[in-house]
Amino acid sequence: MIEQPWLLVFCAFGLLVALGTSSGLVNTRLSISEPLACTLAGVALGPVGLGLIRLDPATDPQAAAVLREVARVALAIAVTAAAIRLPKGWMRRHWRGLFVALVPGMLGMWLAGTAVTALTLGLPATICFLIGAAAAPTDPVLSAPVLTGRLARWAMPPDLLHALNAESGVNDGLALPLVMLPILLLGHGPVEAGYDWIVHVLLWEIGCAATIGAAAGWLVRRGLRWAERRPDADPTSLVTVALALALATLGGVRLVGGDGILAAFVAGAMLNSGIPSEEAAERQEHFNEAFGRFFDLPVMILFGAVIPWQAWFDLGWRGPAFAIGILLLRRPPVWLLLQRFMPWTRARPEALFGGWFGPIGAGALFYAMDILLRTGLEVVWPAVSLAVGASVLAHGVTGTAMTRRFGHWQRKPTAPGQPQSGD
Repeated sequence: MIEQPWLLVFCAFGLLVALGTSSGLVNTRLSISEPLACTLAGVALGPVGLGLIRLDPATDPQAAAVLREVARVALAIAVTAAAIRLPKGWMRRHWRGLFVALVPGMLGMWLAGTAVTALTLGLPATICFLIGAAAAPTDPVLSAPVLTGRLARWAMPPDLLHALNAESGVNDGLALPLVMLPILLLGHGPVEAGYDWIVHVLLWEIGCAATIGAAAGWLVRRGLRWAERRPDADPTSLVTVALALALATLGGVRLVGGDGILAAFVAGAMLNSGIPSEEAAERQEHFNEAFGRFFDLPVMILFGAVIPWQAWFDLGWRGPAFAIGILLLRRPPVWLLLQRFMPWTRARPEALFGGWFGPIGAGALFYAMDILLRTGLEVVWPAVSLAVGASVLAHGVTGTAMTRRFGHWQRKPTAPGQPQSGD
């Protein structure tokens, strides 16, 4: 239930106007991220604040559906923007390292999150696997403040920045098989669940998404090239085209039952391959502003308003133990183990930095709502929302300070025998 919807619109988008006109000062001067600021605003608008938003996804299927679809749209737009921010041809040149980050890396984060859930919350194994899967993907919405802007370009080696950007774009869609496997096992025997997982999830939902996304991006790219050659054509706004492509791809793939988030990234990557290199700087700034603030941040306002405070309190000491375990054990150890196989983490500080900044956000919210609507397991929402809340707070507070410190480390004279970072 939303009281005074126009007052809510005024408060939410008034905050976005303030963030936009401040030109990134929240990130660089106040040392908190814009997603954290939006989450705090959502808390102020929710039941513990002004009471303008009263939604309980755990008990209201309609509220869960609203949150799921808002997160789905935000993710589709965010992953399209992530694909277009990548330099032309980067994924083709670095596919081996990206494969390591996405396949062993995702599996490692899934298993680590599952283990933390089992040890701290003591839930049944299948539910632990579900929570671990929902928390596995890194989030392009929360990653954007660390990966964009002057500070990021000054502090981070280009390949590490692009790797984190690409990973956060791809793995939100690739988390679907990890989520669906425990769901199928809950309702079917192992053989039937395995068959459905391979045929319907891997081959149809993932394969369909990749195929349709590639086709959509290729067609739009060809259309743009054709229009550019026409003497009577007006200049085209890439932001408008990319936004329309993200939403059209998402909607089309959802109509046939595919993974629309993965399709949106593939479409954006295919479109990106046809953008002239000289447009890179303009493209970066336009997408950071238009996509990041206007389309991605509202989902964090909604999250702040629907935080299940009582359910968190009911977890007792297990709640903080779970949150700390997820932050420290889900990702950093995995990146340290895989350090030698990813060319952008040649030194341990690079592996630690990249391992820390894999936040949990809109992707986890989407999968938590999807799990809730598919299975009715209310216990998933408090755990996943706590992981998101802990990530928003921890990464929102440490982002600017750690990025600046990492930049100073990058510029230290190279020690004898130490490889130069970013080569």
